[in-house]
Amino acid sequence: MPSPRSLDGVEVIAHLARAPQGQALTLKRISDLLGRTVSYTENLIRPLKTGGLLERQRGAGRGYRLSRPAASLCAWEVVQCFETPQESRMRVAKSAESRSVAALDAEASLQRRALLQAYNLGHFAPDAE
Repeated sequence: MPSPRSLDGVEVIAHLARAPQGQALTLKRISDLLGRTVSYTENLIRPLKTGGLLERQRGAGRGYRLSRPAASLCAWEVVQCFETPQESRMRVAKSAESRSVAALDAEASLQRRALLQAYNLGHFAPDAE
């Protein structure tokens, strides 16, 4: 199951996808849309920007916008910005029981990945309605 934080990240992407073509949204505007603090929203923006899903626009019309069209994004890409890869969890597991749990977790992650990759975020864009 995706973490609450990664689901909030999907919501950030959805709000940006609804913005008119190329229009950036300020951090304050995004936090208002989410109903969250600016500080929390900034902590959501950072991994999305690092993950290459967002870009920052400076100057007039400043703010954040999607780095590519919403139709080319899937929910999995957003979730990956917030979650630790399963392989690193497997390496940390020391006991046989821990390794078994980690292996089951990795299998569930593969299934979750397939589902989230199929979920295209383009339907949030205004021209998709």
